[in-house]
Amino acid sequence: MQNHEFEIVATYTTAEAVEDGALILVDENTSREAGIRYPVYLTEAVYTKYVKVPEGMEGIQDEPGRLWDVLLMFAIKARMTKAAVLFFHLICRLPNNGDWESNEKRPLKDDTIREVHLKAICTGRDFDDPSPAIFIMKPSED
Repeated sequence: MQNHEFEIVATYTTAEAVEDGALILVDENTSREAGIRYPVYLTEAVYTKYVKVPEGMEGIQDEPGRLWDVLLMFAIKARMTKAAVLFFHLICRLPNNGDWESNEKRPLKDDTIREVHLKAICTGRDFDDPSPAIFIMKPSED
């Protein structure tokens, strides 16, 4: 066997992604309340579309409740599997702005109700931190 040395050309750390807004770190107390023992990160795309309260729905819904839905549905599915990658779904209310995506289905006749399919990966928190963390994203994201 030959010993090959590799030079790291560039890194983009989890901390940098959080600082840039590409990842959102969920408050540890909130994720623990949902029964999740590892740090949880949401991609900006998941946070913006499914956690943030859409315009026109203020007062009907709130951000903590929408985040709770994502975390709870993940936690329920995670208890059923030991896989490092899992897919789960939740029901989410969004305005019908014609912005439906491939990970969304209409379970009812109401165009504001969407069944949203998401992906979660349990992996090392960062390239230099192998402690487990959970990353929740749209199925098309890596």
